Amino acid sequence: MDLNSFNYLDITIGTIVIILGIKGMMNGLIKELFGLIGLIGGVYIASRMSEQVGEIIDRELFHLDNPAALKLIGFMSLFAGVWIVSVAVGAIFSRLIKMSGLGFIDGLFGFVFGGGKYFLIFALIITALSNVTLVKENVGKYFDDSVLYPYLKSAGSYLINLDGDSFKKADTNTTVALSPSSIKGLDPIDANISMGQE
Repeated sequence: MDLNSFNYLDITIGTIVIILGIKGMMNGLIKELFGLIGLIGGVYIASRMSEQVGEIIDRELFHLDNPAALKLIGFMSLFAGVWIVSVAVGAIFSRLIKMSGLGFIDGLFGFVFGGGKYFLIFALIITALSNVTLVKENVGKYFDDSVLYPYLKSAGSYLINLDGDSFKKADTNTTVALSPSSIKGLDPIDANISMGQE
């Protein structure tokens, strides 16, 4: 493959994915995995228990008259707590793996996991943007000339099962046909409205 065939989109996305992949290699698979679990788990738990935590903070630590602020503080506190615990557990497991002599394998899979994670994020973003008419008209040429774009589009479409037709505007003038039996008992005026104008 000729390097000259890569455009700015390929270079930008490729560079970011490789750099973040190297970061994943330095952290190792275990740290990367537990970090992701901490983010997802933190949001999941905090979104469901933020109100209860806010009430505890209001009762035990300091009082606020703003329920929304209390809920936000509860969310942030719970999210941070879950994430910190998850990262700490990941660091412990990562240290144990390095002590066992499997640090190289942990780093190798960390590179694959870290780079792959951000590749899929870009795939979802590119797939969504490529189906927005305004974006496609303005930057479509970069998509067409890109080497990575077909792979990103394929991966993104598979992940979200996205059909380009789903972005098309629905026809607001669609006529719904009603059978005579479905309008029995209706007032004649209501029946005419339901049937619509021919």
